[in-house]
Amino acid sequence: MKNHLVRRSVVGLTLGALTAFGLAAVPSPAHAAVEEGQIGAEYGIWGSYCEGNSQGSDEDTVTWTDDNVPVSKNTSASTTYSGGEGDTVDAAISTKATITASPLGSGPATITGSASASASALASATETECEVDAHAQSAAVGMFTLSRPMWVTLTATGDGQRQGRAAGASFVGIGTTDGMSGWFGESYFGLGLGDGLMVSAGNRGSAVSSTLLPAGRYGVMFAAVAFAEATQPYEGEPEEFESATANDGSASYTGNFKVELKPAGTASAVTGKGAPLIQFGERDCANGNVSVALSKKTVKKAKRVKVKVNGAKAAVLKGKGLKGKKPTARTVVLPTSASNVTKVKVKLVLANGRRMQATRSYLPCS
Repeated sequence: MKNHLVRRSVVGLTLGALTAFGLAAVPSPAHAAVEEGQIGAEYGIWGSYCEGNSQGSDEDTVTWTDDNVPVSKNTSASTTYSGGEGDTVDAAISTKATITASPLGSGPATITGSASASASALASATETECEVDAHAQSAAVGMFTLSRPMWVTLTATGDGQRQGRAAGASFVGIGTTDGMSGWFGESYFGLGLGDGLMVSAGNRGSAVSSTLLPAGRYGVMFAAVAFAEATQPYEGEPEEFESATANDGSASYTGNFKVELKPAGTASAVTGKGAPLIQFGERDCANGNVSVALSKKTVKKAKRVKVKVNGAKAAVLKGKGLKGKKPTARTVVLPTSASNVTKVKVKLVLANGRRMQATRSYLPCS
């Protein structure tokens, strides 16, 4: 009993219970990119040396897919263990998870969600003969295929509170099927075995990380976990409980997550007052080139056009170099490094003396 909580500590987080979700048995909706998308919970309340009813895992799950429809799953359970006179332990868990995903595959997409888990094992007396363990985990998991290279950015914010003999965490991850086998039938969370990324948010913390994913099949998961126990201190305490003086504990952890997917080379929106006068082309990932087009109307209005790439002068058009014998539409092709972020800024000086600019940024292609 005492070793059980150690096995489930945050340091060696066990997610084998996700196999109870029955992922392979749930068909995907027709035409959906997400395969085996499930949202659910795993929990347990166990006791020994005292009388009480143990509670087991919730195997009921809800299917989610990439249709912009929010999906949620809530779970709660509680029980009381009774020992000698005046010796009771109240144990409880609760979970909640929500996920919303836009269409995944070849274009920009976003997955947002939250997961919360709480667990408590609270003794009525300063000492107890009971040994009670409560743990809870809420999670959303799913598989999907990217048909082209994508930049993925994971953002996580966490709010965690614990007292006494308790611990918890919240995290979000994405990875290849090889790197995420632990999410689908194995014993441990296995990010790092293939292309992928994981972000964890601690107590009132936040984190952001990005990486480029090649085309392929991927899995995504976010989760919150909480653990608590009521027992007498014993030799070989879990590290996270070394400073705990109480004989019981409670924990509550919530994570809010965002997964953003953007195709390699994707351009940002155009900003600046000069945006209506400039047409920025898409990035050519074959050579990295970016084009800037000036309409005939813009050429007629402009006195001088200066183009910068990542802060360095790339082209200056003025006088006959801008208007020629008579104003016509002009296009400037800008060589750039396809493997770097590129920022293109165009500064205009109009014939009436007015100055304005327009800016657009491009993600790397590799």
